[in-house]
Amino acid sequence: MDRNRTPTVLFIGILICVPMLALYHFGVFPQAAQWLAERLPRYLVLPAEGIKISLPLQYGFYTLAAFSSAWLGLELPAVWQKYLYLLALSFLTCLLTPLLALNGLLFEPFSGTLASCFAGLLGVMLSDPSLGISSAETSAAMTEPEAVELKSAEPESSPKVEA
Repeated sequence: MDRNRTPTVLFIGILICVPMLALYHFGVFPQAAQWLAERLPRYLVLPAEGIKISLPLQYGFYTLAAFSSAWLGLELPAVWQKYLYLLALSFLTCLLTPLLALNGLLFEPFSGTLASCFAGLLGVMLSDPSLGISSAETSAAMTEPEAVELKSAEPESSPKVEA
């Protein structure tokens, strides 16, 4: 990682994690977890003792997701790779909910998905734009034919001599 990008990754991570923590304390994500806790028993066979939420797991996951998405949003060379990473991370985050519920833990995926998407998009916006623009300009310059001025094929008229 380039040393100049480290403060940017830290800034993006903190910029995302602080509002996420505020949303937890204002009750947005605990309400989503409660909603999941009501619906998961309809679709899964859960342990007899029930499921319980682990706040350190939630906080740690969305913090890790935010910082890794910011870092890869800045470092991956192609934009399609950055968006593919965000899509795969969102899918795997949502997949953690039923897997952890089968083990007795309630995991709400909304905070991790939201944190990773916002941090990844900020990383894409703050990544070095000269890499994408210069490669696009050089590939466009290689494929476009150069404009050549064509001179007229008409012979020049010779000066008329009066006798």
